[in-house]
Amino acid sequence: MDDNEIQRELARELLTPFGFDILTASSGRECLTLANQNKPNLILLDIAMPEMDGWQVAQRLRRSSRERTAIVMLSANAIDPSQLPEAERLYDDYLMKPIDLRQLLKKIHALLDIEWTYEVEGISVRTSSSARLAVPPGDDIHELISLGEIGHVRRILEKLLEIENGSPQYADFVAQMRTMVNAFDLKRYASALEAMRTHHA
Repeated sequence: MDDNEIQRELARELLTPFGFDILTASSGRECLTLANQNKPNLILLDIAMPEMDGWQVAQRLRRSSRERTAIVMLSANAIDPSQLPEAERLYDDYLMKPIDLRQLLKKIHALLDIEWTYEVEGISVRTSSSARLAVPPGDDIHELISLGEIGHVRRILEKLLEIENGSPQYADFVAQMRTMVNAFDLKRYASALEAMRTHHA
C-alpha cells in the first residue's frame, strides 16, 4: 500500500519477475478490501498515508484476519514503536524507503520461509576481463551500481541503452551487463561493476 503511484509500480516491477502475484493499493480502504478478498501472504504498508495511515491499516488487518499475514512497514524515516503502544504486535519487520531489493528479498525469505532458486544458462562473464573490455566512464559505472543496489531493473536497462546508443565502443560491455540483468542475476552484475570501478580507480 502506497499513495505514490511510482512507488507502487516500482514494487510491482521489483517483485513480479520473482514469480509473486502483486496487488497494489493507493489507500488504506483499498488495501483492506484487497486483503479481505485475496488473503495475501505478505503486505507492504507505507506508514505515511492520507486519511488512514499504515499503523491504522495494520490495526484493522490484525483485528479482522484469523490468519496472521506478514506485515512489513515502509517508512522514509526510522520507525519509532513507542509512538504506538501496540506497534510491535502490528508488524513483523520494516524497511526504509527507497526500497532496497536485496533487503526486501532477505525479509521475504525470513518471513515466508522461501528458498530462492537461481537458473542462469549460457552466461559466462569474467570480471577479471574488465581490463581488456572497453568500460564506460566512472560516473556511468557508479550510476549503474546505484541502480543495482535498489534493484531498479527497468532504469538499468534504459541506462545501458543510453550508453550503447551514445558510445558504440561500449557495445560488448552493454551486452554483458544486459545479459545478467535480463537474467536478474544482480549479484553477479554488482560484482562485475565493482571490479570495473576498481579498475577505473
